[in-house]
Amino acid sequence: MTLSRKRVLLISVASVAVICLIAVGLVRAGVLGGHKATAAASTSAHGNEAKVTEPSDRFIISYAENSAAGKVIASAKAYGENVLNSLPAKDKEALTAAAGKFSVKLESVTAHAMSTAAVKLSGKLTVDQVKEFISTLEAADGIEAVEPDIHVTALGDTSAQDSNVPNDPYFSEQWDMTSGSYGINATNAWSQSTGKGVTVAVIDSGILTDHPDLKGQLLPGYDFISDAESARDNDGYDADPSDEGDWSEPGECSAHDAGSKHRDKGQQSTWHGSHVAGTIAARTNNGDGVAGVAPDAKIVPIRFLGRCGSDGANLVDAITWASGGKVNGAPVNKNRAQVINMSLGGPGACTRFLQKTIDSAVTRGSIIVAAAGNSDEDAGNVNPASCENVITVGATTSTGTRSSFSNYGDTVEISAPGGEASKTSPKILSTTDESSTAPQAPAYSFMIGTSQAAPHVSGTIALMLAANPDLKTAEVVTILQNTATPMTKCDRKSCGAGIVNAASAVAEAGSKSAKPSSKPSARPSARPSATSGGRTLRLGN
Repeated sequence: MTLSRKRVLLISVASVAVICLIAVGLVRAGVLGGHKATAAASTSAHGNEAKVTEPSDRFIISYAENSAAGKVIASAKAYGENVLNSLPAKDKEALTAAAGKFSVKLESVTAHAMSTAAVKLSGKLTVDQVKEFISTLEAADGIEAVEPDIHVTALGDTSAQDSNVPNDPYFSEQWDMTSGSYGINATNAWSQSTGKGVTVAVIDSGILTDHPDLKGQLLPGYDFISDAESARDNDGYDADPSDEGDWSEPGECSAHDAGSKHRDKGQQSTWHGSHVAGTIAARTNNGDGVAGVAPDAKIVPIRFLGRCGSDGANLVDAITWASGGKVNGAPVNKNRAQVINMSLGGPGACTRFLQKTIDSAVTRGSIIVAAAGNSDEDAGNVNPASCENVITVGATTSTGTRSSFSNYGDTVEISAPGGEASKTSPKILSTTDESSTAPQAPAYSFMIGTSQAAPHVSGTIALMLAANPDLKTAEVVTILQNTATPMTKCDRKSCGAGIVNAASAVAEAGSKSAKPSSKPSARPSARPSATSGGRTLRLGN
């Protein structure tokens, strides 16, 4: 296709509906190759006008770097802090006047990377008012773009022998890692590469630092949740990316997720970031727990999603820091991510401010992977999955078909195991905690979603980069697509090139010519047992 983007069996049934909240948020991954294989241009391919479909009280302003306001933003002591009273008089007056037209006030203007500022108003504007507010501000000097901020959530849901089978006790549950059952064939990749020397940033809900399958796999990370209440750590940005739990009570998140039934009902803590990180780089062949795709890669945990999710402005800072860019108030990330995994998303086509941030991250050398979303719709309607310079990943089942919830379309470059919602269908097992609120004891849980599919691809890319460190995004996409295992069925217009095949991709990446093979791998015949859905496996006795 054209390149376009855990020791005991204390088992508890996990509610699939509880974590389906994640299916609502979205993000579209990069358009590459024939559309945009480099990050040279920062203009969104979705036009110059922000698409307005909902009322909003939060906006992102992109200031010109050399403007007076842009310089104030760039010189802010710490990003995420309110700089309203530090703005030049004319810029503050312009914001105040634009808000005053609709009888609302400016509550805050926080500084962020990429010369962006997040504006919070005292009340929501209607769709028409949002459009007028934007057009008024975009006419002002020094402002390049104004867009409604996006609300971002996680995109997951709780709910044949190979030559290198590890001794991790729950590996038998990991159909997704094998060469049979339409897994990614990671077992046959490990003799070629284990991801050593590669750094993967996981921008998500944070990390369970004491989990035995994650210990030793983590590098210093950061917390980019600016709202202390959402973060549950009594402060804003800080150097502790630990997951404090993202549970919510019924109705607590309704202001952020109007129309989302799952959010309105509340949810248990998902431990989403640790589940994703475990799929990428859980300790492998250590006689404990599960196996990760790239067991010798290292994870830079970046906490971005808290209770009720997070906002786009914080994501700008998270991506910038992960890729080695400057974020005022935060220490320089000494472990620039070669791969950035974003199993998260928000509604709508890629915003200009997010596209600019992604392009800059790719220029700094990061390869970005995003989940396609779980709404059974075109991934072009998801953010950042719809952004260019992103590898967008759809989800597949143990029978090689598209997962019924997975988004699809031309923006999906590749697919990977994400499981299925059916009670009898195998799901994806990885590292979590047994608690439904604050962290308590390490565990392993089954989840489904494109959130689970994306880290299979990120892990595979880590294997590829260890074999060939010089690979760029477009080359990675070409290899992934041309070595993919064909799906048995794609019931929508496009599900990407097929299911990622780690062994074939690594072999191709490590070849001297790095030319994509002309023939995809043969379809596997072995199939897994369907007895593992909806369980949490807890450590200890």
